[in-house]
Amino acid sequence: MEQKVESISIIWKSEYNINNFKIDREHQQLFSIAREALNISKLKNDEVQIEKLKKTITKLFDYVGTHFSNEQKHMESISYPELEEHKILHKNMINMLTNLVSKLNSMELEQIQQALYNFIEEYFIRHIILEDKKIELWSTNLEDLRKSFGWKQIYSVNNPQIDAEHKMLFDIAKEAFIEVEPSLKTAKIKDILTRLYNYMKTHFKHEEEYMQQINYPAYKEHKKMHSEIILKINDFVKKLPTLNEDLFEKELAKIIDISLVYHIIQEDRKIITWVKSNENKN
Repeated sequence: MEQKVESISIIWKSEYNINNFKIDREHQQLFSIAREALNISKLKNDEVQIEKLKKTITKLFDYVGTHFSNEQKHMESISYPELEEHKILHKNMINMLTNLVSKLNSMELEQIQQALYNFIEEYFIRHIILEDKKIELWSTNLEDLRKSFGWKQIYSVNNPQIDAEHKMLFDIAKEAFIEVEPSLKTAKIKDILTRLYNYMKTHFKHEEEYMQQINYPAYKEHKKMHSEIILKINDFVKKLPTLNEDLFEKELAKIIDISLVYHIIQEDRKIITWVKSNENKN
């Protein structure tokens, strides 16, 4: 859902942290450079400002390359199992930025700004939350994971019903981290997954009904995302027989604390933002 150029901003949020100081600092620097570019483009539309904008986007391009190189070295140092797949994602993002840089001379100021915003919003933030968080999750021991997993107030979208249902999803999933007798583990896992799956479908149904009531313009796209998360749960259930308990807990955390968190803070917040912007117009 494309925003009007005048309202565009790029803001680093604490929920983007993956809890690795060096990587988080570099992510923040990328946001800082992107914000610098957007601030330039809000100034007077003349050739000087366009040239400044081009230089700043080139600076962003260079820093992205440096950051990806550092991140890949970190993944190598911890023997991250999805390193090669992650490198491909980095390569694709570099290609996207290369394409943008190559077109700068033929683009209007507003087009450059919109393209930059779309790249940060749809690709870079998505990459941080969905992919970079997997790196630290993989290297986090289970005891620390059990302590840190759960609903956090920063996930709030400021809608009481939606927030309450999101919290319930986390609460159900958190039960997976409660230790039980070995003979009870299989039954516990089945019970948690069944309840999580059923409640997730109920929550998504409520959210979809709400979007229809308010005539939310991105309803179909949002509903498709719900279906994709449900598919992830189904795929996870199919993998259960091959997972030991440690892997079960980490894989469940990956689904909830990555996929669902991304969906909440990026997609569900768009619903509430859209509602508020329409209220302000009336």
